[in-house]
Amino acid sequence: AFLLLRARREPITGATSARSTHPPEARAGPVSAGKPRWYGSGPWPSPLRTTRVRGSRVAVAAGVAEDMVLDDETVQLHKAYHDRTIQFTMENYEWVNNKRYVTDESLETFQEQLEVWRAAKARNQRWPKLESQNMHRVELGPPGQRFCNAQDAEALGDPGENVFVINLMRRPSKLRRVLGHLQEFGISATIVDGIDGDAFTSQKEVADLGASTLPNYCGHKNTLPHLTTGQLGCFMSHFAIWHYMVEQNIQSALILEDDFDLQPDFARRLGENLEEARHEDWNLMYLGRSPTETDIRRATPHLVEPGYTLWTVAYIFRLDAAKALVEQRVERRLAPLDHYFSIAMAKGLGGHWNENAMEWARHIPQVLRGLAMTPPLVMPYAGSMFLSDTAMFRNGTKFVVDLPEEGDSDVPLAGGGAYERAWREEKGLQDN
Repeated sequence: AFLLLRARREPITGATSARSTHPPEARAGPVSAGKPRWYGSGPWPSPLRTTRVRGSRVAVAAGVAEDMVLDDETVQLHKAYHDRTIQFTMENYEWVNNKRYVTDESLETFQEQLEVWRAAKARNQRWPKLESQNMHRVELGPPGQRFCNAQDAEALGDPGENVFVINLMRRPSKLRRVLGHLQEFGISATIVDGIDGDAFTSQKEVADLGASTLPNYCGHKNTLPHLTTGQLGCFMSHFAIWHYMVEQNIQSALILEDDFDLQPDFARRLGENLEEARHEDWNLMYLGRSPTETDIRRATPHLVEPGYTLWTVAYIFRLDAAKALVEQRVERRLAPLDHYFSIAMAKGLGGHWNENAMEWARHIPQVLRGLAMTPPLVMPYAGSMFLSDTAMFRNGTKFVVDLPEEGDSDVPLAGGGAYERAWREEKGLQDN
């Protein structure tokens, strides 16, 4: 009932009808049904040829070098996402370039927005606990949900019933789409109220919860110079699920962000790919990713060991990975999560994407053993980046360092601040 109320009781008839009608959202279509080649050599667009996203130089489709060699289906899937995102940008140019922080078109009045913001603020204070009031079960799959047919499915990393979808309270339109997509694919899941970084009103409030960035954090050449409140909330949301896994002794969990787009025949392919990984030693399995370099090795026809990788839209975490991060109190030295995962896998330490990788590695434990499914079984839906609550896709975003040092507020703080203005001036960006 709670989820239906949050989703405004609109009909759930599949992913297409479950989307918000404004702004329009494109969806990446299916890729070739043929079996992937071992490696392809299809051209891939340079990040600098796309559009101005996260400032002036980061790619829409994630920064893959022109000479990168990936399997053809992965290339085509990312190209489809890239092309549809460019199409979305052109069709919604004015909205994309002038949007500021918005709550959701479904929250029509200021009073509704304020009530949701205050609920999110209260939810933040319960972190890292994940309590029943912030977990909403939706039974849309078969009883005793499993993806592998093998008798030892759990040992293979099959998440079973432990599918978690992170959704912010102020994003009911995204929730509608999530519910429709899960119903379309017949998958049961638990909707988790995420930590809303934009509900924090002081740096002390964050510090009192025990969260802080890496020492002397200054980003790197391909990300922002300071952590945004959205990036903070993202890391804390995922951490809450890892914490819950440890508390409940959950052996494996599939963690999804609410902009996921499941690819055709998702459940069967997931099970088969996990069975392929039977003889591999892993504790992190990417179902969707955006590579920044050629894969390290091909493990099986549908599994690779990735290099420095972006996106946390969909991955399976095993209990030993959750324990390692929770027990080492990584929330005290956090960074943007996708970059954090790459360093925790000891990838990219040569600095091709993150010139500060070696310095970060001094503070990030290298405890993750990552594999990635290829081609990806999950992509973000095209256009979702412009509703992102982590990236610099809107004017007036908040850096954590721009929050007041102390104090409290019972209404949302305005975006922007001295550090944000300085960053825009340095990049030559105008504040609309």
